[in-house]
Amino acid sequence: MNPLFFALLRSGLWERPLTDNELAAAAVVGEAEWAALVEIARRQTVSGLLYRAITHLPADFRIPGDIVLGLMSVAGGLARENQAKAAVTDQLFTECAEAGLHPVVMKGQSVAAYYVHPELRYSGDIDLYFPPKEYPRALTQLGGEVAPDGTRHIRRNGIDIDIHDRYFDLHCPDIQLPAVGTPEATILLLSSHILKHAIGPGVGLRQCCDIAVAWQALASSINPKEMLEIFRQTGTLRWNRLLFSFLAEYLGLSETLFADERVSSEPLLHIILEGGNFGHYAEARVEALQADDRKRKRNTFSRFLHQLPFSLRYAPRETVSTIWGLFRGNLH
Repeated sequence: MNPLFFALLRSGLWERPLTDNELAAAAVVGEAEWAALVEIARRQTVSGLLYRAITHLPADFRIPGDIVLGLMSVAGGLARENQAKAAVTDQLFTECAEAGLHPVVMKGQSVAAYYVHPELRYSGDIDLYFPPKEYPRALTQLGGEVAPDGTRHIRRNGIDIDIHDRYFDLHCPDIQLPAVGTPEATILLLSSHILKHAIGPGVGLRQCCDIAVAWQALASSINPKEMLEIFRQTGTLRWNRLLFSFLAEYLGLSETLFADERVSSEPLLHIILEGGNFGHYAEARVEALQADDRKRKRNTFSRFLHQLPFSLRYAPRETVSTIWGLFRGNLH
């Protein structure tokens, strides 16, 4: 991976200019190399952050015009999409409030507010969580179809919404998980979501950027010892040591969690670069995603098997539970 890409990513993520050394490296980049950087950002769904990075370059800095115009166009499209999704989310919350329901926005939509420019964050589906006692009424109220993974799926104004009765992507014994809505719950949700995809089809940089900005915003409200204990009880302590090492090394997170226990983040970097956004660019994955449901499931299962050396090292308990659930056709 081109070190300049991560320098630009950090610039856009934290809204700060490049260092003098990084600026010198960017000054000798040609048009083909800029095009390659744009393609990496597209595959990792962080084009909005690359756009923000170029706004921090000196006024006399020369970038090929097509590159600038292309990123401006992408940024405009992202802003329009996010505006539309925000309107649908507001509409759903109004509808739910009238029915006495209390949804919680999960994952991407919930973490977008931690970005300086949330309108430039690539957004996928809208994920809504309902407490188990409300979930049956929510299904009646909102309708929709059941997806292959058991999630209820609806569409509003052309936008996909997934409805969940489960907040964390974890298969834990009966332990006391943090309450939904707390800072600890947000970090555990984002971390476990990245883990689920890292041990399976793959994961990209956008999800890592999400947890980086969330931690930066919430760290002062979190007791590090309590967060580490949550990771220990959920069997994800080793995984989170790897994840936070990656966030510090490549995304420039000024973090205190695991500050004295950093490990090499190369194993996670390899997964991110191999597959990009949710592993969509991994070998054979592109073809599988365009095939029928059976072939997609076979490919997903083969990806889990392919990742076993990594998975069993960093999250053995979660890996076994997830693969067993996948085998039974109940992967969440």
